[in-house]
Amino acid sequence: MKKRDRREGSLGRVFTNLGWLLGGKAMGAALSLVYLALAARSLGPEGFGQFALVLGGAQAISALVSCQTWQIVVRYGLPHVKEGRAAAAARLAGFCLSLDMAGAVTGCVIAALSVMVLGPLLGWSAQLSHAGLAFSFVILLSGRSTAVGILRLHDRFGVGASADTVTPIMRFVGALTVVAIGATVRGFLVAWAAGEIMTAIVYWVCVRAVAPGSLTFPTARTIRFALRENAGIWRFTWMTNLNVTLDYGGKQMVVLLVGLMVGPVGAGHYRLANQLAQALARISEMVSRAIFPELARAHTANAGGDFKRLLMRATGLASLAGIIITLILLVLGHPLLGLIAGRQYAGIYPLLLLLGVAAALDLASVVCAPALTAMGKPGQVLLGRVCANICLFGSLAVLVPWFGTIGAADATIIASGVTLVVFGVTLWRAVRITA
Repeated sequence: MKKRDRREGSLGRVFTNLGWLLGGKAMGAALSLVYLALAARSLGPEGFGQFALVLGGAQAISALVSCQTWQIVVRYGLPHVKEGRAAAAARLAGFCLSLDMAGAVTGCVIAALSVMVLGPLLGWSAQLSHAGLAFSFVILLSGRSTAVGILRLHDRFGVGASADTVTPIMRFVGALTVVAIGATVRGFLVAWAAGEIMTAIVYWVCVRAVAPGSLTFPTARTIRFALRENAGIWRFTWMTNLNVTLDYGGKQMVVLLVGLMVGPVGAGHYRLANQLAQALARISEMVSRAIFPELARAHTANAGGDFKRLLMRATGLASLAGIIITLILLVLGHPLLGLIAGRQYAGIYPLLLLLGVAAALDLASVVCAPALTAMGKPGQVLLGRVCANICLFGSLAVLVPWFGTIGAADATIIASGVTLVVFGVTLWRAVRITA
């Protein structure tokens, strides 16, 4: 009989992975509150709103062209690593790197067109438009998803967590510098861009140091081999791309739509409240990243009992965490908002509570998407995202003209609730069929 610590897809290993991620994010979370406060206070509602619109636009485009190659590396790389096919795993990573590169180039073209069209509608000056375009290029060209996947494929979560700390440290130092020399939107964009560039460099240095030979530089020949060695990879790639576009990209689009319908001040209010509430979403993202490799291992090993046990326990823990953190936000949200942003943003507390509820619903459903993806059912995840986005943008069209940013928060809650229901039912059916 297998020992508990040797089971494929161990909850203990999930906690180990999550511990590394939380350890890396704890300092980042504390620093993020500081540099968020510096940006909100020094730029004021109007300037912070413009800053939020540039960030939201760049991140939406990044999500549009992202294939989440780290999931592809883990999902298809595990069988290669388990059976000692190191060269095949390296070719797979090279193929994923080619996807990242192609996505970055495509995203740069989209960014240029978007700035030309949306800049005048959002009231951007020529200087801000150029800064926004340059920032978008940096976000797109400093991709590290394949590097993240390589480290997670080889169980080097601790190394990845250390690399992740570069972003908040650079932003913190950059924000202090910008405030010291004179706060501008352009200055904060430079600080954020520097963090992205340095984090990407550190990630790839770590890959070279701890997993040498894990990446074959993509050529036409190696890509052909990778496609032959990984059946169904194109379908999985397109599904993950669409899932990210609908999930993360859809959420970023809300900021842009609020900016277009309400103005930059409203966009800034929504972004600030969402950033604070996203403490929950960041936890859900970390849970997703920590549990996906273990679910994939359990499913790859055909360890059905371990897979179901892991799934049930992780779902229960995620749901409990959502309830607890929502209560904490209810009690501490108002003083935290005043401490970070000051009196000029005190009126957005109801917005913070509503977005906190949406984030809690996201946390309750966090296990569903990685579980379905690990089972080789990204199409089911896509269906859930489509339903959620139809509800999100339909609700935004109805509620924002009447209720402004509060309407946008209500629409976010509706979309998160629909996601929870659709994912829960879909996963329950998938587990029953495979039982």
